[in-house]
Amino acid sequence: MTDSISVRQGTQIIPIVPNVLRRHPVLAARGLHVERHANKPSEYPEREPQQHNFYLHTGPSVRAEIKSPEFSGTQWIRPGALWVMPQGSRHEIRFEGFVAVEGVALAFDPALFDNLVQSAGGKCSKTIVQSLAASPPKIEYLMRALDCESNQSSTLDNFGLECIATAIALALSEYARATAISSGVGPRLAPRQIRAVHSYIDAHLEQSISLIDLAGVVGLSSFHFLRAFKQSQGVTPGRYVLDCRMERARSLLKSSNLSVAEIGICVGFDHSTHFARAFRRAVGMSPSIFRNSL
Repeated sequence: MTDSISVRQGTQIIPIVPNVLRRHPVLAARGLHVERHANKPSEYPEREPQQHNFYLHTGPSVRAEIKSPEFSGTQWIRPGALWVMPQGSRHEIRFEGFVAVEGVALAFDPALFDNLVQSAGGKCSKTIVQSLAASPPKIEYLMRALDCESNQSSTLDNFGLECIATAIALALSEYARATAISSGVGPRLAPRQIRAVHSYIDAHLEQSISLIDLAGVVGLSSFHFLRAFKQSQGVTPGRYVLDCRMERARSLLKSSNLSVAEIGICVGFDHSTHFARAFRRAVGMSPSIFRNSL
């Protein structure tokens, strides 16, 4: 399995774009791909995506000539445009001008996407149609949140990214009418389920935590767990896990002789600079200054 969002071009499987600023191999191993793209205007011969790919254009407007069975012609791709490229859809494109083509891309291996849709009570057989149009506001908001989290994400498990990507999958399936649109109020977790989830998180803060792991603790699908947890706790699982990691870090900074780098590892960060950055965002000061202020 490749770490990159990929396309079949002729007889080759290659990355969808030559320049990927960020990607997350841990998520790719689970069948989920989050990438930030920034590329010079180029011409791409006919190719077929190997995943279900959703690309939100975030850079300046760029003019492009597109050829595909679903739509062809020259058009402006403006900020907020969402390009839906399902697995196997064919297209070729030539970007004009000198403005970099920038955006955030989210892709699901088809089996994962089908499983997510099915777990939400939807139909896996619902066809995803290639399209390029202004993004629905909810999906654009979530895609931009994904881009922001991708830039900040630094834990071993990329748990926050997984939660946002799962919410996007639900929003996309609702938009395509593969699943029913959810109401504003959903089911809550039972007190015993909340205790079980809290215990699991507390015991695994230094390890990789995935959404499917937490959902499995209470016997729910990822979609249903994501909704029920937020309804019960008032925050997403990603935010809750990060808050727990920061609380554990504060405690260790107060009571242990571990170095800042060691504490970062103890609460699930892969590098001391990533830990320091997240701690500063959460607490308002660096770990070192926090410890020295005690």
